[in-house]
Amino acid sequence: MSKSDNFVNYFLSHRNVTNELAEKISKEDYDYKPTETSMSAKTLVTHMLTSFYQFASAAAKQEAKKLHDENEEVDLLELTKLYTDETVKVIQSMSDEDYDAMVDMTKMLGAELPGGQLLRIAMDHEINHKGNLFVYVRELGHTDLPMFVSRG
Repeated sequence: MSKSDNFVNYFLSHRNVTNELAEKISKEDYDYKPTETSMSAKTLVTHMLTSFYQFASAAAKQEAKKLHDENEEVDLLELTKLYTDETVKVIQSMSDEDYDAMVDMTKMLGAELPGGQLLRIAMDHEINHKGNLFVYVRELGHTDLPMFVSRG
């Protein structure tokens, strides 16, 4: 199994849960914030989706395509599918050598990093915000929640 196949499985074990949580947020709750300084539910989910896609594109040494217009009305269900599918494609495009190849991230992170490390940073970022998303969904009244990771 290639490094990309392994990483896609790991990514989806977390992203599937992110997507399941996002499905619980109704359009009328997109602007919900647990505190005044928090991101809205829509902003949080969009941030998670777009950030991982951008990090994965950088790791693959590809230009991240603009997948949606931030100024237009969004549907989180459509966005989760779009960004998940596109992120999987980007990761699958990476060769085993790409995981060790250095990526210039000095403007954003202040260092050059191997592609595999950049993917791990993206995963840590998603996991952090997924914890936030659990809080949002709980505060919106949902009690039937998924496990932290999925198996399939």
